Amino acid sequence: MGNARKRADADAVLDSVRHHYARMSALADAVRRDEPDAVHQMRVASRRLRSVLGTYDSVFPPETTTPVRSELRWLGTVLGRARDEEVLADRFRSALDAQPPELIRGPVRHRLVDAHRGDYRAAHAEAVAVLDEPRYRDLVAALGGLCAEPRPSGQGSVAKSLRKAYRRLDKAGRDAGLRGPTAPGGQAPPELVHAVRKRAKALRYAGEAVTASRPKAVRVASAAENLQTVLGEHQDATVARQHLLAAADRARGAGEDTFTYGLLTAAEAADAQQSGARARDGLRAVRKRKRDL
Repeated sequence: MGNARKRADADAVLDSVRHHYARMSALADAVRRDEPDAVHQMRVASRRLRSVLGTYDSVFPPETTTPVRSELRWLGTVLGRARDEEVLADRFRSALDAQPPELIRGPVRHRLVDAHRGDYRAAHAEAVAVLDEPRYRDLVAALGGLCAEPRPSGQGSVAKSLRKAYRRLDKAGRDAGLRGPTAPGGQAPPELVHAVRKRAKALRYAGEAVTASRPKAVRVASAAENLQTVLGEHQDATVARQHLLAAADRARGAGEDTFTYGLLTAAEAADAQQSGARARDGLRAVRKRKRDL
């Protein structure tokens, strides 16, 4: 029974890797055409691949996946530059559209929306160029080789890997002050909160990868996804606030009115605080699903 479960787990992980590899490869042309959300979806597929290969090193031995994961990190970084600019442009456009016209002072829309759209176009062109490089083709070939294997060679325990992913999230939550007494000032340092998000994402992807062999894992994955979403809101607000402060400095240096930047910065700070508070409940929900691992 033990060996049968291990085979089923290994097959589930391999099927997950094959699925995300096929999706990542198929999205390359959509990125080249700059189709809506294509950059984001390709980035997600590459991140899922990297995460699943890393979490299930008991199934895919690290010596076979470490170089591939390194290249997936590189690809994700390239796609991330375009995605981040896209998110900022859309976020600032929505924020400005929600304000009464009399509160929009100076060329704010140009600095916050047009500038980031321009940066997106530059980053997108870089990503398209990368997709035509030998380095990307080598990555695709290496992933194809992994997926062509009839069965991964690892003999380890998927259950242990899942529990390890959970423990990493739990530790990150403690480090960020999302368990126990509230951190001084009511908010944990943003970099520690972001680390919790990354661990939640890894646990989510790990759970989703093995639902075919471990149906209860979907409960853990769902709770981790909810936590990831809340922490994503926190991260977006934190990053937006940083960009707003920098834009305000540039506007002040140019002699422009900075009232609107202050208004938006305060709103982003409030959003970050609210989502940070909700993260405690999200982490608690994940911990309640520990028994399903």
